[in-house]
Amino acid sequence: MRSEIMKKDVEQLSRRGRQTVKIPGYAISRWLVVLIGITLFLAVSTHVLQKTILNSQFVIAQATKSDYVNEATTTVNNVVADLASSNGVPTTMTTNLVTTKQVKEDLAEIVENVYAGKANAIDNQKIKQQISQNIAVKAQNAGISTSNEEFTAVQTALLGSVDSYIDQTIQDRYLDKATAAINKADSVNKLVFWISIITAFILAIILIFHDRSLLRWMHYMGLSALWSGALMAALAFIASNSGFFAQIAERADQASGLVENLLELSAASFQNAGLLLMLGGVFGVIIGIFRRKS
Repeated sequence: MRSEIMKKDVEQLSRRGRQTVKIPGYAISRWLVVLIGITLFLAVSTHVLQKTILNSQFVIAQATKSDYVNEATTTVNNVVADLASSNGVPTTMTTNLVTTKQVKEDLAEIVENVYAGKANAIDNQKIKQQISQNIAVKAQNAGISTSNEEFTAVQTALLGSVDSYIDQTIQDRYLDKATAAINKADSVNKLVFWISIITAFILAIILIFHDRSLLRWMHYMGLSALWSGALMAALAFIASNSGFFAQIAERADQASGLVENLLELSAASFQNAGLLLMLGGVFGVIIGIFRRKS
């Protein structure tokens, strides 16, 4: 009788021992939660950047809105008017030498070229042709012959000044730097994105092999998404409400309004992405409540 009782006790202890061995270490799981959260944060962040400020169509859609186009048109016409006056063009012919429609088309083309990494983002010949046509129309309306040698000389001098201004001021000072910075940022962003995706996938596989339970795995993945999403949403909210974007935009001079708007829209996208991550994380955690039964 005693031998049978002892045998049963041994069997129970053996079963408990086997069950104890099967319980995965929580410390490793928690470390994996942290690492997966970091990779999720980086992967989602770089994806948001690819869809916002590192996406030419996103920038073009904002840059070609009427407010910014009108502001750019005024700035361009003021510059051209100053160049025209310095080259002897009559004051009556120096106003509105570039139209709003032309500026809108030029802005879209310049942004596209900058993001494409082209060496000369702005088409000098196209800009000069627009100005040449517009000043010729104004000359005809003023009764001045466009075949007149004096007009031709003044027009040629003006177009030469425009060409120099585009090359030395716009292209060299702004567009070349913007092209280099955006293309470098895009390359780094894509590299970080793919490294994060691959690393997150590998860590997720390690986690499921370690925990040996789908529900437990979903619970820990949910925790990873929850904390990384909360961090992303919080950082985006703080950045957009701290005046930080306005300080950055001030460096863009005439384009400060556009730059600040782009940053604000990007921050909103980050907040939305963070909230979606949190939502997915909550779902995983709720499902993981039943992990003890797995």
